[in-house]
Amino acid sequence: MVRYKKMLLGKVLFLIALLVAGLAFPGCVGLAGVPLGWSGVAITDGTLFYGSMKGELVALNLNGALGWTVLLEDSGSVGGFACAPASTSVSIYGTPATAEDLIYAGGYNGKLYAVSSSTRLSKDTYLDEGNPQPIVGGPVVAMGKVYIASSNGKLYAMDAISLDKEWEFSTGDKIWSTPAIAGDTLFTGSFDKKLYAINAADGSQKWEFPTQGAIVSTPLVYNDTVYVGSFDRYFYAVDATNGQIKWKSQQAAEKWFWANPVAYNNTIYAPSLDGKVYVFNADSGDQIDIIDLGSPISSSPVIAADKVIVAAEEGKIYSIDIASYQLNQLTSLEEKIYAPLSTSDGVVYIHTQEGILYEVDAQTGAKRQLYQIN
Repeated sequence: MVRYKKMLLGKVLFLIALLVAGLAFPGCVGLAGVPLGWSGVAITDGTLFYGSMKGELVALNLNGALGWTVLLEDSGSVGGFACAPASTSVSIYGTPATAEDLIYAGGYNGKLYAVSSSTRLSKDTYLDEGNPQPIVGGPVVAMGKVYIASSNGKLYAMDAISLDKEWEFSTGDKIWSTPAIAGDTLFTGSFDKKLYAINAADGSQKWEFPTQGAIVSTPLVYNDTVYVGSFDRYFYAVDATNGQIKWKSQQAAEKWFWANPVAYNNTIYAPSLDGKVYVFNADSGDQIDIIDLGSPISSSPVIAADKVIVAAEEGKIYSIDIASYQLNQLTSLEEKIYAPLSTSDGVVYIHTQEGILYEVDAQTGAKRQLYQIN
């Protein structure tokens, strides 16, 4: 009975945490309850690509001039966050990926989309037509394939041109993570509390590493090591070759690791939903500093202008000096931020939950609104 009550309490706390931490509410607001998504920005050859709050794939010039938009449509509905009715618009949560003329995006409806930048023609396919589940992470393109995961717990390799399935790899629970690739190996986390290394050519498993919590962030591969945070509130460094642990953070964060970590000069910066950035020595795991932003961090940071740029959920943008670890507020957008940051040539691109795309100078904090879908 005691064990049952503990399990029940754990489930209740988990559901509460879903609402508070941002797993549900960013996807359950908008017109008629249609999920909004939180797409980041892909930058290729002077063009910005991202998913809008109205289910459009948008192409912008770096100066903010609109290139084109393509509406991703679907007549069906799909479960997952369990808050959206049938809709013709398709929400995009993961950052799009590009390869040559094609832009790839994963839809909340369980479809992978490929859009031609030159012709705007598109094709799409369900990852699992018999049981479509939401795609929350983004695609990765390499070796002539598109790698993308689903809430059905599977990682897929799709032909980059035809979108035909080449292989699938099953985990024990949902995958919301965008996979990382290094050489011929894919790395992904799962709600089954494991980190996986998978052969990118044929989908065979190389190794798995267990934690005590779900893993939703994209693993960071740096110096032959995979770095990842878990919902068990610990941060891990794992040997990329054999899956053996190198180190584990000595103390738990106050809340989950959701955003992706970044590395600079042999230092790991790991943001948490507790509003803190945990700074570790990449080799030893020694904790160098804890930098408190005072607001949950859902958005993944970037390295720009020799600084770590971090967005707090409340809308404030900060830079962290890599030498002194001093925190400096660059600007405030006064809008909720869940989408990962992107950067190019010292400029940071930020897609807010109001559907506005901003650029912020990483040195001066000067900001400019680039685009908003009307």
